[in-house]
Amino acid sequence: MKNSFKLKILAAAVLMASGGVNAAPTVNGTWGNHDPFEFGFFATAGNIAFDHIYTFTLAAPGPYEAITAAVTNDSSPVNVFDISNGTLKLFADNGDLDYTNDALQGSFAFDNTSVTGVFSPLAAGDYFYEVTGNVTGTVGGSYTLSSTVSPVPEPETYAMLLAGLGLIGFSARRRKNG
Repeated sequence: MKNSFKLKILAAAVLMASGGVNAAPTVNGTWGNHDPFEFGFFATAGNIAFDHIYTFTLAAPGPYEAITAAVTNDSSPVNVFDISNGTLKLFADNGDLDYTNDALQGSFAFDNTSVTGVFSPLAAGDYFYEVTGNVTGTVGGSYTLSSTVSPVPEPETYAMLLAGLGLIGFSARRRKNG
């Protein structure tokens, strides 16, 4: 896992140096099997629009819950290193590799205060985040993206928990009355 994190940091550094944006979405991160925590970063000088993709897979059996946070990294004074109209969308990938006609799982807008979205339940399969916005800072802009996933307990697990709590309550009541 340490090597995976080092590769992600190296990729972020390369992206910071390149700063180029295409009209079509640019794949900024290919995370493979989503680790419990993933990280994405982008920074550039100049005023440009961007459309970035971060792909990942959720392994069977699922279901999962993804908690995602995004923020522009604006510094003081305001609008020096800023992004406007920042939007994060999560899609279930349909496998056609063109990032169109995929099933939207949810979205949120973000700015220079960290915004978090919870996407649940997510089945095992291929997904991608699409991050879009406009670099509007006087010297450029950047954003940070973090994503954590964890299994969602199945309803049977909750039923067993409630049954267990009920038995404990019943036992305690019997002892109190007995």
